Amino acid sequence: MTCLSYLVVTVFEVPRSVAYGEMPMHLTLWLTMNVLVSFVVFGSRQGAGLNLLSLGVMLVALVVRGPLAAAQLSDWVTASVVMGVTGVIAYILMTFIENNLLQHAQDSEKLRAARQDAVTDVYGRGAIEEELTHAMEHARKTNSPLSIVVTDIDHFKSVNDRYGHAFGDDVLRAVGKRLRRNVGGIGGMVGRWGGEEFIVLLPGLAKPDALVLAERLRREVGETPLAGLDVTASFGVASYRGSGDTADQLFGRADMAMYEAKRSGRNAVR
Repeated sequence: MTCLSYLVVTVFEVPRSVAYGEMPMHLTLWLTMNVLVSFVVFGSRQGAGLNLLSLGVMLVALVVRGPLAAAQLSDWVTASVVMGVTGVIAYILMTFIENNLLQHAQDSEKLRAARQDAVTDVYGRGAIEEELTHAMEHARKTNSPLSIVVTDIDHFKSVNDRYGHAFGDDVLRAVGKRLRRNVGGIGGMVGRWGGEEFIVLLPGLAKPDALVLAERLRREVGETPLAGLDVTASFGVASYRGSGDTADQLFGRADMAMYEAKRSGRNAVR
């Protein structure tokens, strides 16, 4: 609206000798710059609307002020053409930028959806395997600790059998949310390995600290109802053992520890 106000003041309030002389160069430059800025600030559609309105106000104001001599009319027509051409170019460029940003956002959303588990919104199997591989490579290069936690919801089949799969999905979502909430702040990553089994990657954590965290996760899952149902889970912890260790071996040790927790009575950390 600053542009409109400036136009009105310039056309109506500037002394007649100035307004009806050659169009001031500073006004031409200012209006051209205003066209560009308006597209950047408001986007292609609103910018186009604002500039069309500005151009219309300028032309109406000139008509109201009365007829112009040919030389003066040429100045204002030239300014209008410059504004129009600048506006068209700015509109095309801004539309191109907006379309590319939209396409990038859509591609990012598709990639995110492809990497996420559809039920729990944590990483899917393929994505968490990829993250585990990257974490192993980083631990190997930097000689830094890395631990993983494998967890499995206890008696989950009975939940599906008794309450239905839709309710079971609610339980899975609640477990995934609690796991993610407790490890996200320390750089941990949560993925659904399959069924009711989850894996938690803990870059930078040695096994003693990972065991403490796993115990906290066990309490988070088991001490308050999930989706209105009392649920527990069993946890197995394993840590990276050096350059000879592999992702399969690391996961295998954590999985074995988790099944040991199952055999020892469930709702436990091993």
